[in-house]
Amino acid sequence: MTSKTVEASAPARVDLAGGTLDLWPLHVLHRGSVTVNLAIDRRATCRVRRSGKGVRLIAPDREIDVTADSARELGEDPGTALVAALVEEILPDSPVEVEYRSGVPFGSGLGGSSALAVAVAAALSQLSGTSLEGVDLVRDVETRVLGKPAGVQDYYSAFGGALHCLWFETGRTVAERLDVRPPEWEKHLTLFDTGASHSSGMNNWEVFRKRLEGDASVARSLDRIAAAARDMADAAHKNDFPAMGRALADEWAARRELAPVVSSPAIERAIAAARDAGAWGGKACGAGGGGCVVFLAPPERTPAVRDALAGLGDGSVLPVKAERRGLEVGVG
Repeated sequence: MTSKTVEASAPARVDLAGGTLDLWPLHVLHRGSVTVNLAIDRRATCRVRRSGKGVRLIAPDREIDVTADSARELGEDPGTALVAALVEEILPDSPVEVEYRSGVPFGSGLGGSSALAVAVAAALSQLSGTSLEGVDLVRDVETRVLGKPAGVQDYYSAFGGALHCLWFETGRTVAERLDVRPPEWEKHLTLFDTGASHSSGMNNWEVFRKRLEGDASVARSLDRIAAAARDMADAAHKNDFPAMGRALADEWAARRELAPVVSSPAIERAIAAARDAGAWGGKACGAGGGGCVVFLAPPERTPAVRDALAGLGDGSVLPVKAERRGLEVGVG
């Protein structure tokens, strides 16, 4: 048994505008679609090595430590299903041990499972003597585990860090990476964890299904989301935070009309409190319904926004910074 150990990490993200449109074929139906997200310094991490026998999966933050003869046997537990599926795909016949942490609260809407998938897939690939190329493998494995379509935006931020504008053109996705200055973002960005988890697969599936069934109101909302996302991308290019704040508010105004499951009383209370304290805007992260809410505010109002959110009683402000680094893999 070799003592070679591979460690990998990849950042989670805050989606600023255009989420859900990264699901094929929604962006085909809404021309000019773009998704904008920001990598954050909450990183999924993993450590993999060959083991003597069987497959062992360890997740200390979720109190998981299980061993089986094969990865497939560990696919039924939601806590191990994604990692087990990656092991089965990349190292199907090899005894291996994988220790992993998502780096974000469960159900936070911050793309933690996708960041974890990228980190684990890259580490397993390195251990097998290959390299992880592109988003297709992790997208397909995560879709198989979810049993529903998975969007692609989370993988690009996990691979590349910084801020990404993903332009969905006919026949291709153009990934545009914009570098960021973390201290500047820290003056404007606040992330609030409502404390209630969300289900991205279920929420996105509700919207996906209604749009493909021809629901006119959902189509109009997605058009408005696409327009707000284009405004966000334009503002991001100019590093125009007030314009990004306005685009964030416009995106949420359209998104909350998609389906009843997108918002919640906790999300609405948080957004109202932050807006009263001076935030330009806020929106639920990911598919909504719970998880985290992101806000942008003028630098002089950001402390008041954070105080207002901390005073709500339920939930908590989650300290984060913009992250320039993407996927990192090392061999020990």
